[in-house]
Amino acid sequence: MSNNNSQTIRKTNYTSTTFIIIFGVLGVIGLFIYIYNSYKNNLPSPTATLIGATCPDYWDSIGNSKCKNVNSLGTCSNTDGANIVDFSGDVFTNNNTGNYSKCKWAKACNMSWSNIDRLC
Repeated sequence: MSNNNSQTIRKTNYTSTTFIIIFGVLGVIGLFIYIYNSYKNNLPSPTATLIGATCPDYWDSIGNSKCKNVNSLGTCSNTDGANIVDFSGDVFTNNNTGNYSKCKWAKACNMSWSNIDRLC
C-alpha cells in the first residue's frame, strides 16, 4: 500500500459567502472602533483648563477677586465678617493648587461652586 493514497490533503476553498462574512465582521469591528473614538474625543479632557466662576454660586463679585455672600449661604456665613471673602491670596491663585484650594474651601463651608467644587 502506498502512503500517498491513505493521506488526504485537504484544500480549503473560500467561497464568496465566506469573504462576505469576514468583511462584514471586520466592518462591524471598525464601526465600533470609530464610535468609541468619536465618543472618547467628545469627552472633556481632565487636564483641560477649567473655566470656573470667579465666585461661588449665588455670590456677588465685588472686584479684586473679592466675593460677597449676599444670600448668607453655607455654614461659613454664620461667622462674623465671613460674608466677604478675598480669593486673591497665593493659596487661591496658585496655578497648580489654586482651584483645589477653592474646592476645599467650598466643601468646608458647604458651598456650591460651578466647575470648582468637583475637584476634591
